[in-house]
Amino acid sequence: MRSVVFLICLSLNAAVAATPLQAQESIQLLRKISFAAHQLTYQGTFIFQRDAQIESTRIYHLADQSGEHGRLISLDGPAREIICNGDEMQFYYPDARSMMVERQAVARRGFPALLPEQLQTLSDNYQVEEGGQERLAGYDSHILLLNPKDGYRYGHKLWVEAATNLLLKAAMVSDENRVIEQFAFTSIRIGGAFDRALLRATLPVKAPPLHNDRPAGGDVIQSGWEVDNLPSGFGKIAEMRRMFRGKAYPVTHLVYSDGIVAVSVFIEPLQPGARPMSGVARQGAVNLYVHPENQYQVTVVGETPEITVRQIGDSVVYKGK
Repeated sequence: MRSVVFLICLSLNAAVAATPLQAQESIQLLRKISFAAHQLTYQGTFIFQRDAQIESTRIYHLADQSGEHGRLISLDGPAREIICNGDEMQFYYPDARSMMVERQAVARRGFPALLPEQLQTLSDNYQVEEGGQERLAGYDSHILLLNPKDGYRYGHKLWVEAATNLLLKAAMVSDENRVIEQFAFTSIRIGGAFDRALLRATLPVKAPPLHNDRPAGGDVIQSGWEVDNLPSGFGKIAEMRRMFRGKAYPVTHLVYSDGIVAVSVFIEPLQPGARPMSGVARQGAVNLYVHPENQYQVTVVGETPEITVRQIGDSVVYKGK
């Protein structure tokens, strides 16, 4: 009898895991998950795993009348700290005696705020399905599966806290259903009293901050660089010029997204006497593709399969004057 009950339970779980959601229903649910990461107050510790590498991070997040505030502390490796206030991010690197300030950081989303607010086109690229329930970090959660409709993107598995819709765990999976990388809270407290002192930087940095801001006014730069053959579902969300440490000239930065993941294209002039680079590298879900285009070096980086960064990189052309 127990064996029969066990088999029935397995079949019921399989039925739940295979339940697809309607497009509008999935958009509304994913939007709640996106908003929860920004609108809730929480604090906890989460891990990030890529291949055999595991990193732990402590996070404090406060949402109040003045906006959104946060602090992230790396618990492994070199000491690092990030302070977030609205659209400004302060990065502290005491081992390098440096601090960097970014405003309106493009496509820089961190766990648990992995989902963008604009999700309307997501149903064109992914089929969203319910995947059952699971208890995680002391909370009941329901599971969502985002299955890609083509080979240009990975699948995603999301564990969502049942009462608040806060993302508790997120895994990126290959077409063989193998976990490529994942974030997961190991402990978390949602809501409750919050000490604002927890948002202050504590790492000592005795160096003037380096500013890496978007252009004044946040206007899109028309660089003349374009991607002629974008993979299905990807669209440009940003274009700017940025100065990077060690670079003599500004780098053109184009960002493309399918609503979940972003792909960055960096274009910089080849320096006199420098040898152009060409090839592919991979770490976890991130694929990097570099190749020369006339007198420029093109670098494409994204949490996508290799075919995606190759197609984007090979179709970068200059159409400006």
